[in-house]
Amino acid sequence: MQRTKISYGEHEEQFGHLYLPERSATEIGTPVPVVMIVHGGSWSGQYSSSLGTRYAVECARAGVAAWNVEYRRVGAGGLWPEVSNDVGAALDALIGIAAELDSISLDLADIRVLGHSSGGHLAAWLAGRRGGALTPSLVVTQAGVLDLVTGPASGIVNPAVRALLDADYEDAPELYRSASPLHRIPTAIPMHCIHGSLDTLVPASQSELYVAAAHAAGDHAELTIVPGEDHVAFLETGSQSWQRSVTAVLAGTGR
Repeated sequence: MQRTKISYGEHEEQFGHLYLPERSATEIGTPVPVVMIVHGGSWSGQYSSSLGTRYAVECARAGVAAWNVEYRRVGAGGLWPEVSNDVGAALDALIGIAAELDSISLDLADIRVLGHSSGGHLAAWLAGRRGGALTPSLVVTQAGVLDLVTGPASGIVNPAVRALLDADYEDAPELYRSASPLHRIPTAIPMHCIHGSLDTLVPASQSELYVAAAHAAGDHAELTIVPGEDHVAFLETGSQSWQRSVTAVLAGTGR
């Protein structure tokens, strides 16, 4: 497979790695779906897109293109809204990237977004984005942080969320709501929320509440609770969380 580093902005953190699958002679000319991978790590600059590399490789080996993106993070050039602006720009950059490719055609009508933890938050936020040049065809969240309002509104402070938004809830409730995927429903984008039953970092109730709200609003959303696995199981290739994530994000591609 071919891997290429591509910048989608001027900041050093605004880049991604594009992984292209090997193509047989009979497949050349047939557009391939794209999986955009948004890594987690509490929106912190301590973590990088290397967390998504194995998913990108897995997807490319399965025959789709993978776009493993980096973005400005807390301590690495970004707060809110720089973080959300970057993932939106990374998605829209696929238009220019596709235009420059000679060896393969990308299906820009079939872009799936996969995100773990805080990356799941950003993936789900993209589903509710308005006015972007491109729209995901599917979003798969892995232990996603999907409700940024309920806890803070009841006095429970999540330090990572507080650092991302750089404000207390009581001072900026609308900022919290605008950044909360749960509060951007309906999206009209199919969602698949996957969560480990033993997750103590981001409780499975985050996915359960999101899917229930999506159904109530008329959106298509699927919930998978993986028994006996925790938050980091999604990063372990032998786990059920890993396998269910790959199966979900490749669903319907024929791969």
